[in-house]
Amino acid sequence: MKVKNWMTSNPITVKPNTPVMEASKLMKEHGIRRLPVVKGDKVVGIVTHRNLLEASPSAATTLSIHELNYLIARLEVKAVMHKDPICVSPEDSVMDVMMLGHQKGIGAFPVVDRGRLVGIVSETEIFRATMHLFGAKQEDAFVVLANVRLRERIGAMSRIASIVEGQNVPVLAIFSLPHRRQEGNRLYIRVPAKGLEKARKALSEAGYKLDD
Repeated sequence: MKVKNWMTSNPITVKPNTPVMEASKLMKEHGIRRLPVVKGDKVVGIVTHRNLLEASPSAATTLSIHELNYLIARLEVKAVMHKDPICVSPEDSVMDVMMLGHQKGIGAFPVVDRGRLVGIVSETEIFRATMHLFGAKQEDAFVVLANVRLRERIGAMSRIASIVEGQNVPVLAIFSLPHRRQEGNRLYIRVPAKGLEKARKALSEAGYKLDD
């Protein structure tokens, strides 16, 4: 599976001198959390919702409301963006990009073709691609476990599957993805939706941490 088939094409962008307030407004209007920053055709940065929140003044500031408004109005994206972000190609494998995100602790990548921005791919698109790969259907559901240390215990997946199937709930698929910022794996167990709560309860009672 290639990035070009799952990315968001022609993403909304901002320029380095775009006011932070304008970038925040764009995110709210379009329900997005990241904006590539471009200068001409070149990607020079990426700004996230967190960047904008961190740029907001602290409640403990001694500045007056007029001074705050003046400073915020003058603040530009280039002051808070991540500069020179890692970009990927539309021809890259989704799995390779997923592993790169894990290694670098990055949740989204601008997609560049011959030096020109053509899309953006985030954890959301990668998750959808993974769901497609494992054949999820509308009548199915996922139990997600956090911090499963697969490398430290042989047969961990088999034990988890047996707990679920012990509730007369068939396991339709089971796979793992590494956490980006911590040890262990996030484990996805695909089951019929009608058996979801039984599977969740059994795994929780067995001591597994559910990832909500």
